[in-house]
Amino acid sequence: MKLIRKFYRGLRVIYYRMARVYSWLITSFKFFLNDVKYHRDFISYGVPILDINPQGSFIIGKKFRFNSGKYHAMGGRQQQCYFVAAKGACITIGDNVGMTSTAIICHDSISIGDNVKIGINTVIYDTDFHSLDASIRNQYPESIEGVKNKPVTICDGAFIGGHTTILKGVTIGKNSVVGAGSVVFQSIPDEQIWAGNPAKYVKDTYSIKLSVVNE
Repeated sequence: MKLIRKFYRGLRVIYYRMARVYSWLITSFKFFLNDVKYHRDFISYGVPILDINPQGSFIIGKKFRFNSGKYHAMGGRQQQCYFVAAKGACITIGDNVGMTSTAIICHDSISIGDNVKIGINTVIYDTDFHSLDASIRNQYPESIEGVKNKPVTICDGAFIGGHTTILKGVTIGKNSVVGAGSVVFQSIPDEQIWAGNPAKYVKDTYSIKLSVVNE
């Protein structure tokens, strides 16, 4: 039995090493097809879904890392990463950014700074998708008239907890933290921790640094 377990574990190691190579190759090809600007030092576990309009753009910085799909970074509810940019929209990801099973749906502008970490199953939307006016929303085919789009900015060093929803017009400040499962519809200043639905101020990150020093 021990030999069988060792053999199984050995196969798993081989599988994940091969999956990393396969993921990088297929993702590179999808980046090329979608005219994504990227660096070859990215690490991909799993293959993302991309839909970048020819008149949209997707720019990725150095040392980008992501997990995409149910067999990578298993934390429950994992999906493939989605990177979608509509006509005229721009997604920008800075250096040393990591994310897992994240959906970025951009109709205007979504900008992610350097050293940002985004937890599993987070979604980022810069659009309402539908008009808030029922007379417009219920047309068939539905009109895009009145649909509101506003840029989203996630500043350097921010940490977004898993299963978070970030909505249009939001700026998340430098080194700020968003608790898992939050719904963020208003901007968060630098160096603060927010959590909840809707997300509300909890405390400054300075207090955490101070407690660590005192310990």
